[in-house]
Amino acid sequence: MRRVAAIVAVVVALALTACTGVDDGKDEPTKKDEKASSLPLPAKAPSARGPAVGPALEPKVLLAASDDLEQLTGSLDTAQVQRRSDAFISGNTVVGYSVDNISGYALDSGKQLWTADLDLRGGTVCFVSQPDRAVKTFTVAYGESSFCPNLATIRVSDGKVVSTSDKLSGMTQFQGGLAGGTVNHLFTVKGQDFIVDMDGVVWKMVKGEPEPVTRLEGDSYFDLHPTPEGDVLIGSRLSDDACRVDAYELPSFEHTWTTDNAALFPEVTKDCIISAAPGNSAWLAQETGDRYYLVQVDPATGQVLGRANAPKDSGGKAAVGEFDLASASNQFDQALGLDGGDTIFTQVRGMTRYSLKTGKIVWDLDLSQLQLDSTEEFPLTTVLPQGVTADGYVVASVSNNTAAEIVAVDVKSGELAGRWPVPPEYRNGFQVDPGMTLFGGGLVLTRNFEAWDFTFADYRDVKPPEGDLYDIGVFTFPKAGDSASGTAATVVPTVGPTDVDATGLGGVTSPAAAGDADRRAGAIRTGSLLIAYAGNVLTGIDPKTGKQAWSADLAPDPAARVCATPEPVKLVETLLIAVRAAEGAGCDTVLNVQVADGTVVDRLAVPAAAKSASRIVAHEGVMYLITGDRKVSRVEGGALVPHATLAHQPYYLERTPQDPSLLISTATLKGGREWAIEGYRLPSFEPVWSTTASAAFGAKVDPDNTVDAFRGNGLWVSTTSGDISEPDATIKDSLVLLDPASGAVVKRMGPTKRDYAGTDLAQFSLVDAITSGYVSAGFDDGDVVLSQDAGIVRYSLAEQAAQWTVDTSSIQESMERDRGASTVVSHFDVIDGGTTVLVTMSNDTSVELMTLDAKDGTITGRWNVPAQFRNGLQASPDVTFVAGRVALSHSDYSWDYAFAQSGRAVPPEQRYDVGLFSLPAAKKGKAK
Repeated sequence: MRRVAAIVAVVVALALTACTGVDDGKDEPTKKDEKASSLPLPAKAPSARGPAVGPALEPKVLLAASDDLEQLTGSLDTAQVQRRSDAFISGNTVVGYSVDNISGYALDSGKQLWTADLDLRGGTVCFVSQPDRAVKTFTVAYGESSFCPNLATIRVSDGKVVSTSDKLSGMTQFQGGLAGGTVNHLFTVKGQDFIVDMDGVVWKMVKGEPEPVTRLEGDSYFDLHPTPEGDVLIGSRLSDDACRVDAYELPSFEHTWTTDNAALFPEVTKDCIISAAPGNSAWLAQETGDRYYLVQVDPATGQVLGRANAPKDSGGKAAVGEFDLASASNQFDQALGLDGGDTIFTQVRGMTRYSLKTGKIVWDLDLSQLQLDSTEEFPLTTVLPQGVTADGYVVASVSNNTAAEIVAVDVKSGELAGRWPVPPEYRNGFQVDPGMTLFGGGLVLTRNFEAWDFTFADYRDVKPPEGDLYDIGVFTFPKAGDSASGTAATVVPTVGPTDVDATGLGGVTSPAAAGDADRRAGAIRTGSLLIAYAGNVLTGIDPKTGKQAWSADLAPDPAARVCATPEPVKLVETLLIAVRAAEGAGCDTVLNVQVADGTVVDRLAVPAAAKSASRIVAHEGVMYLITGDRKVSRVEGGALVPHATLAHQPYYLERTPQDPSLLISTATLKGGREWAIEGYRLPSFEPVWSTTASAAFGAKVDPDNTVDAFRGNGLWVSTTSGDISEPDATIKDSLVLLDPASGAVVKRMGPTKRDYAGTDLAQFSLVDAITSGYVSAGFDDGDVVLSQDAGIVRYSLAEQAAQWTVDTSSIQESMERDRGASTVVSHFDVIDGGTTVLVTMSNDTSVELMTLDAKDGTITGRWNVPAQFRNGLQASPDVTFVAGRVALSHSDYSWDYAFAQSGRAVPPEQRYDVGLFSLPAAKKGKAK
C-alpha cells in the first residue's frame, strides 16, 4: 500500500558545519571552521525558565502522514518492527523513511530528490541503515507484520533500488545450526551494514546480498546495542533459564566476554530480564516489584564499575544535584551515552550527566520551568537528550503532547546554551517524544508512533491534536540574531523571565546569631528618609545611597520589638512607634523618635487600663495612638493626651483613596455573629456613619469567618461563609462597595459559590479578589488593582467591570523556584502620583519587581531581586516605596510558613531584615 505524501519545501540557504554523523570526506576543516559553533547560539545564553522567546526552527521538508498510517506499523508487541519514522544524513542528502515511504531530500534546498520504488508486497519498512558517515548505498529490511526477512539495497544519490534479496526467507545451515528468517537487528558499523537474524547469526551485506559471518552466543536478545564509541556490541539474553550479557568486538563480532545475572545483580534472583541502554549498552538495568537496579560495566572486560538501586516511587523529589535513579530508569531507553562511559539521563526535572563508576553527578540541569504551550491542565514535559555535536553540545527535544522545542546544552558544564521552538503550524506529530537526527545546520524530527499511540489511546483522557500530522520534518536552525516574529524584540519582556536585576543598595542585615528568632522587621517612609526596624534596633537609611544615617536601640532588653507603626507618613520631625519593651510583655511602650538622628524624645508607658497599643494612624503629619480600650490619643508635651473614643475596637482599619480623611473600621460583635462597619472622619475621629455586616451583605454572618476591609480601598468589604479548612465544604464569598458619605451599599457581588479551578482573566474571579484583598492597592476613582488566578486586574466595583487585565501566568511560572515550588504572592502599590502600579512577586525562593502603566496595564519595567540580596525577603515581603527606591521587609509570619513549616532549607546567603533596591531604567534599543 502506498500512502499519499504531502511535501512542504522551504528553500533556505544552509551552511553545513561540524556535527556528529556527517562526513563526506571532501573537505578538510579550516581553523576558522574549527572555532565556529555547529549551532547558531545566541550571544547570551537563554533562560531555562518560561517560554522560548527567540527565533523558531525553520521548516525545509515536511512529510505528512496518511489516515491509515497506524494500521501499517504492526502490533505494539512486535519487537522486530521499529514502529516509527526516522532519518539519516549522508553527505548532503537526507534519507527519510516511514513504514511505507523512503525518500531523499537535498539539504541545501529542501528539494525532494527521489522516492524509492520499492515494492513492499503489502508489508512495511522494518529497519533501515543508520550510518554515521556518508555512504553510497543503504539497506532496508521489510516484511509483513512481525516477519521481516526481505532486504533491499538502495542508492543514496537517486533512490534507485539496486537490488533485493529473499535469501533470509529460506532457512539454511551455518556453523552447525539454522540461519535465516526474520531480521531482528540491523547495524551499520563504519559504513558497513550487518544483520542479526532470529537465530543469532550475523550477516554482512555484500553487493546487495547477505553473507553469514558468525554466530552470536544466543539466538534471541532482549537488547543488542553498540557502545557510544562504536567498537563494542553488548547484548542481554535469557538462555538456559539464566540471564546473561555478552559482548562482541566491532566490526569483527568476535565474542569477548559473558557475564550473568548473579554477577551483575546479586540482589535480583527471580524473573530476571536485563535491559541494556540503547544509548550506552555498558549500562544495564534490572527491576523488582518495588526497586530499580543499575550497573555500569567495562565494555572491554564486563567488570562491574559501579552499582546503584532505588525505590521505584521516588516522587520526583530529588534535590538539585541529586541523581534520581527511578526517573532515569523510567527513561532508560532514551539515555544518551558519551565516550568514556558517562551517560546523560532524562530526569523528572530535566537532564543529568552521571557516572556509576564514580557515583558522581557531573552536572544536573533543571529544565522544569521551561514553558511550552499546552492543551492539558497538568501537562507532563519530557526532555530527551538526542545527540551531541562535534563541538560539544547536547541537543535535546522537549515535548508535552501539545508543543515541542529543541534545547542545546554544553556537554561539559551542563549550562543551557540555546533554545528553539518548533513552529506551531509544523509541530503536529513531533510533540510526543520525537526522534531526532542531527546534521550540519539543522535536524530531522520524526514521529514516535508507539509513544503517540500510547498518549492518545482511546481509553486515555488526552485528546489527539487536530490538523495534519507529520511523520518527518527537516528543520534548519535560524540565523543567530533573528527574532521570533521578524520584528525587533520589545525592551521589557511581557512573558517568561527577565534578566534585568534590581540594584541592591544595602539595608539591614540579620545577625548570624539571630537564627530563627522573632525579627518583626519593617520599614517606614518619612519624607525622603527610610526608617527600618528589626530585632531591638531602629535604623535611619538614606534611600538614595543605602547608607545608614543612624542607629538606635528600642529598649534595654534585647527582646524588645516594634509592634505598631504608622503608614503612610509624610515629612515629619518625630515618629511615633509602639514597642514591646521586654520578652513576654504586651505592646506596652510608645516611643516618640527624632527622625533626623534617632534620638528617643519621649518614652511613654501605655496605661494599664488601655491594655496595649494596637494601631498608630498618621494624618497630615500628626500621629494618633489607638489602644486596646478603644481610646485615641496623641503625644503632647511628653504625655499621651486623650483625643477621641471609637465605638468599637477595630479588627480591620483601612483608608480609601477616594477620601483620604475617611477611616473605615470593621469590628466583631456578638462573638462574631455580627460585625460593625463604621466610618470615621480624620483628624477628629468623629463617626460619620455606621452599618452592620448583616445589613451590608443581606444575610447572617458566619461567626467562623471575618469581615474584611480591602487594603487598597476600605470601602470594599468582603466576607465568606463555610469552613474554608474543609476541602469538600461549600464556601460562598460576598463583596460589597460602600458609599463614602453614608456607608450605604452601592454594589454587591455574591454570595457566590467558591470555585478553586483556574479562571480566565476575561471573567472576574471573586474568590481571587477576596483572598488577595490584603495586598491590593487603590486609586482615587475607587478602582482597585488586585490578583487574579492568571494575572492582575484593575477593577471597578462600581461598574463591575475590569479597566484592564495583565496576564502574568508565564511570568509567575518562570520565576526562579526550588523543587518544593510554591504559590506566587503578588503585592501591589500605586506610586508616582497614581500613574504607576508597582508589583512585587515572591514565591518563597525568588522575588521580582514589575511596574505597570496604571492607565492601561502595559508592563513598563521588570527586575529580578538578586540572590545575594534577597535571602530573608523571598517570602511575601512587606513593601515600602520611598524616593524612587523600593524597600522590602522580612515577614516573620510568611517566613515561618515557607521554611519552618515546609521543611525547606534556608539559603546560605546573607539574610536581610530590610533590603533597599533601585530599579535601573530599561536600556534603549533591542532587547536580547
